[in-house]
Amino acid sequence: MNTRSLWKIEAVLFDLDGTLVDIRGPFYESARYAFEQMGIAERLTQARYYELLDQHGLSLGIPERDRRRYAHLALGHFVQRLETELQPELLPGVIEALEELKRDGYLTGVVTSRPGDPQALARKLESLSLGKFFDVILTSPVATLKALDKTENLILASKRIGVEPSRCAYVGDEPRDVRAARAARFATAIAVATGAAGYDHLRTHPEARPDFVLRSMRELPALLTALEKGCWSPTSDT
Repeated sequence: MNTRSLWKIEAVLFDLDGTLVDIRGPFYESARYAFEQMGIAERLTQARYYELLDQHGLSLGIPERDRRRYAHLALGHFVQRLETELQPELLPGVIEALEELKRDGYLTGVVTSRPGDPQALARKLESLSLGKFFDVILTSPVATLKALDKTENLILASKRIGVEPSRCAYVGDEPRDVRAARAARFATAIAVATGAAGYDHLRTHPEARPDFVLRSMRELPALLTALEKGCWSPTSDT
């Protein structure tokens, strides 16, 4: 029996920031900038930022009425730094996980909200020794809040690699990645707690709980192997 057919996973697509490369430091700087621009009284230290991130995710507990303005300011600051000064740093276990997935025959790709030319991103990934792993790379055409929804690009990526969405998995680091995977009708949504949301926040999210939550990319190959063998159920913790 082909055990992979149990979960129908033939391709694994990845978010970039917080999933493959470390962006917690730059995210903090952008959050602090937004707090200052909005005149929020609380002085956002790095320790406090990570505490709020673990509790509330990217909203940081900001009142609903102010979240759109905060997101606009923080995103603009982050994108500007991406274009001018940020050098990406790989998260632990990424290379090893991708090597194992390719050995196991999975198609892989990157679907990110980062704006810009996907060819430019491909060159940057090549400089990090990642380029050889990916069969498709898609970026966002513009830096807007609407572009943060990756649903359409997930569907497009599955078409480009010739795999039905129902045979794809998406790995991201925050609830909106889970929502996009669900909307694209992917087989499974996997979250890794190395980016914009903490482990407990991902595991217990009331509206966008992933099927599986990992503490690092090192755990992904073992999870996929267990899924192939029918040894893991959704919402199981690793």
